[in-house]
Order: sequence, then structure tokens, then C-alpha cells
Amino acid sequence: MSVPEQDFHWADSDVHRYHRAVGWNHELDIALPTFAMTAPGMFGVASPEFYRPEPPEVRFPGVRLNLATLLHREQDIVVHRRIPVAGRASSRSEIVEVEDLGTAAVLVQHTTLADPDGHPLITGVSRIHARGEGGCGGPPGAATAPTPDRRPDTCSDLPTTPQQALRYQRCGRGNSMRNNVHTDPAFAEAAGFPMPILQGACTYAMVCATVLETLAQADPGRVRRYSARFLGVVFPGETLRTRMWADDSACRFVTSVLERAEKPVLSGTLTIG
Repeated sequence: MSVPEQDFHWADSDVHRYHRAVGWNHELDIALPTFAMTAPGMFGVASPEFYRPEPPEVRFPGVRLNLATLLHREQDIVVHRRIPVAGRASSRSEIVEVEDLGTAAVLVQHTTLADPDGHPLITGVSRIHARGEGGCGGPPGAATAPTPDRRPDTCSDLPTTPQQALRYQRCGRGNSMRNNVHTDPAFAEAAGFPMPILQGACTYAMVCATVLETLAQADPGRVRRYSARFLGVVFPGETLRTRMWADDSACRFVTSVLERAEKPVLSGTLTIG
């Protein structure tokens, strides 16, 4: 099932806005690879670009879901080329599988972000959790990989701000400040949250920045692959504590929220070269 192809163009001001929104304060001639997550459709059908006919419904051929039931479950990106601070690309996506969790379904989407010559910049796999859509008969999905059985090699704390979700929301083109769990308190409450939650893609980017700052001399050009599973939500203003285990070119990490008894919210692997 293919998602409509979409064009993506960006200027250095877009990259700088994104970097500020995720707490990256380095002025470089390339973007964090997670900047690709602002491209239309890059992180799955939860993208607001797919609102049809209007929020809070997501609809395009073969898919019809309520945005309030959707959460980002996993994100994996492979970096083929560095993302320049200004450029053009196209986003091509396909839903390749629907995993069945019983009480929910997980839509698995493959996406390629390619430059105007067709060369891939980033390829990604998104898993979007759709509450109440289980019973589809698909495979159950993979289990979370265990963390190393030893003390972490290093640990870093990164505070979020109360305005973090608002800042990140402004990074995507056409993103609405209403009818979503990140900026609309009434919508968040209707979805079962006491207050708006931070975008999973923002948490994902902030952890990438933390690992690069700690283990890779703050060089985003060294990222080869970045894979993570979302384990819980983050409320803007909380502190992200990331424990890291370095092993050759790969770093395993677990990120938790300091203010809530270090509740885990993200785990995964970042591979550097």
C-alpha cells in the first residue's frame, strides 16, 4: 500500500529552527540526520500531512484512522548521505505490513528520502501504534532488544522545556497547532493524557544529539544508523536521562524521565562510523 509521494524542500533557516527545537546548538554545514523526520510522511501515517479530510482523521487510499489513537512505536533510519543545510528531496513511502498486538495494530511503513537525482539520503522504517485496531491477523512484531548486562559507560541528562513541543511543532510544514496531543490540552485529555505530550520524534532527535555530543565529538556526519523503540511518553519540561553503553561503532542506550522515578521512555542503538 503506497503513500502518495511528496516533495520536500528546505532552507538553512528550517535546519537552524529544527536544531534549536531539539537542543542542538552547533553551527555546522550539515543537519542532524533526524531532520529527515520533518519531511512529509517520513515517520509514518501519524504525520499531519495525511489529514483527510481534516483533523483528527487520517485518511488516504486503504487507510482510515483517528489521530487520537496513534502513537509512534518505533523508528529506524539508515543514513546514506549527509543532509545539507539547504536542498530538495522527495519522500516515497509504502505501508508494508500490519502487525497485530491484539488490542492494537502496528502499521509498518518504509520510506525513502531521495535527492533530485534519485540518490537516497535517508531510508527509514516507522512503526505506528494504532490503539483499538487489533485483531487484523498480522504477525505479532519483534520484542525489544535487551540492554547490556553491565553498568553504563556514561550517562547524560538533558532537560526539555515547557515550550519544547510548541517549538518542535513549528518545524514541520503545515503542522496544525490544534487537534493534536502535543499542543492542544483538550485533545490530549480526550486521548487519555493529563497534559500535552512531547512529540516522539522530538525525543528521538534529542537523544540522538545527546549520544553524538557524548560519544562522537558532536559530528552528525558520523551517524550510519539510528534505531529506537518508544517505551513511554515525555511531558514538556521533564529531564531526559540517557544511559549509554559503547561497543565498537555502536552505542546502546536507554532514556528515562528523571522526574518520574526514571521511567523509561526510549531505548535503541545508534551506529557511528
